[in-house]
Amino acid sequence: MPNGMQWRVITPTLLDELPELPGMFEVGSLVRNVLFIGSAPGGIAAALREALMTPRLLSRAHCVRFEVTEAGDELARSRLAEYRREHNGAVPFAHRQDALAKLLDGRRPPSRALPLSRSGRRSGPGSLHRNSHGA
Repeated sequence: MPNGMQWRVITPTLLDELPELPGMFEVGSLVRNVLFIGSAPGGIAAALREALMTPRLLSRAHCVRFEVTEAGDELARSRLAEYRREHNGAVPFAHRQDALAKLLDGRRPPSRALPLSRSGRRSGPGSLHRNSHGA
């Protein structure tokens, strides 16, 4: 783990508070397994939101850790190389393109715990709100 980076649960509040500064980020599962390592030259908040638009990552993402730096691309490449050394050449799940990863994509239901909108509302069936009459 890069120095100073702590896992934070992905919530609407966190997404609103993420910096619009360049850097790198890692997306983790519920048990903090790294699923994706990305650079954010245009801003961490925007890059994370874009990464979470992929069904493969969205269905498993639970937390994020990030570092603000102008050298985000270089740091992300370095962290990915470190990950591969630690995992016998394997890449994080969301980077994989093999048949097993694609099979698992089809078997995993979307996460219901990950709200993504800036307004704090969830998208999908869980976001339907009842009006004051209970309808």
